[in-house]
Amino acid sequence: MTSSFGWLAIDPEQRRRMMEAVDQFRDETTLDDLGFGAIRDAFSYTLFPGVSSIQTRLRYVLFLPWLLQEARYRDTVGRMQTQFREHEFQLIEALKRGGESLGVIGRDAGRTLQRLPSEIYWGAIGRWRIVEPGFTTRRYFERELLRREELKTVPRVDDSDEPARLTPTGLDPRLPVSPENLLREASFALRPEDAHYLQETITRTAAGSLLAHLVTHRPEGWTDASTQPAGVADPAIRQELPPELAALVDRADRFALYAQGASLLYNLLLAEATNKEDQQGTPLTAFYTDRVGEWFDEVQTVEPLQVQDRELIWQTVMETGRRLSHTTKDFIATWADAVDSADAAEDLTTSGELRDMIVAREREKKGPRARLTPGNQRALDAWSGASGTSRFDYLWTNARRHLQDLYDAEAAA
Repeated sequence: MTSSFGWLAIDPEQRRRMMEAVDQFRDETTLDDLGFGAIRDAFSYTLFPGVSSIQTRLRYVLFLPWLLQEARYRDTVGRMQTQFREHEFQLIEALKRGGESLGVIGRDAGRTLQRLPSEIYWGAIGRWRIVEPGFTTRRYFERELLRREELKTVPRVDDSDEPARLTPTGLDPRLPVSPENLLREASFALRPEDAHYLQETITRTAAGSLLAHLVTHRPEGWTDASTQPAGVADPAIRQELPPELAALVDRADRFALYAQGASLLYNLLLAEATNKEDQQGTPLTAFYTDRVGEWFDEVQTVEPLQVQDRELIWQTVMETGRRLSHTTKDFIATWADAVDSADAAEDLTTSGELRDMIVAREREKKGPRARLTPGNQRALDAWSGASGTSRFDYLWTNARRHLQDLYDAEAAA
């Protein structure tokens, strides 16, 4: 049977768009056995628009438009695109010559690299209006050819060397000028003009987000990479948030905590079904019973995830263009109500109703791959001992790296 995605091998632009859609929301820190992904992704997108889980360093969002400009001098669109791709490979070596190692996309793969930076960062470039939203590399080169023709006929403005009324390139005209010898030696360090531009465009295009706030409000105590806040709900971050954004961060934090509890119970059921032990010979049933107990103590310290909170969460999901099924809403509501009414962790771990709900939820989301389905021993045996037990960080790991690049530029100015 012919693959329905066969075009990925022959159409780079379509391939980029599809992989961009996959990466836009993907958070690889946790698995999604119980179907929390749409909410996790909606919070991630709302808090950090433009950020994705496989981005490394912030300056790539400038490297790519600069490489487009470098490639525009060829005589056809096809040759421009070929040159742009070649420049992406050359950038790998330029960064290595510049002393960079961590965060260099393709550092080890070199010319065998399958996913170039243009695939990984194009969503951010469009979201932050560094290029026109929905723009493509091909469209940029088509416009450059059109501008060449216009230059032959468009009259010049009096007393000016600049041509008038040219078709826009699609790149932000405020984009900083590319460094000299970019493809000979490059670094991730932002120049002052780079940092100023990125601060302006992110705060303008992502207004109201946590990313935009942190771009201009460096948390107290964040001096370098070793003192970065641990997560979006860190007190250092919450300290100066405006009320609406503070409420959003609080809901995201509480949802992550509640979702983690359901995942821990799911893993307890897997531990019971497999009788596995850790490397020290301790039964995983004991380990997860303790984990649920610790989690329950923590959940007692936060406000309950009440009906009005859930309605605002559903609204956040809808505003990002996603939808939630009634079964997802019911599952979350039942779990949250059970947590809020429990007097002890044992009320949750011993509840037959909650256990049945977890089993049914996994079966609904994973179908024949559900580990807890009777007779699916192969899937059960493949359980590693932990599945989706980490708390959602909403792409904080990637966002804080970008912010560190901006803060470092400020410190060096």
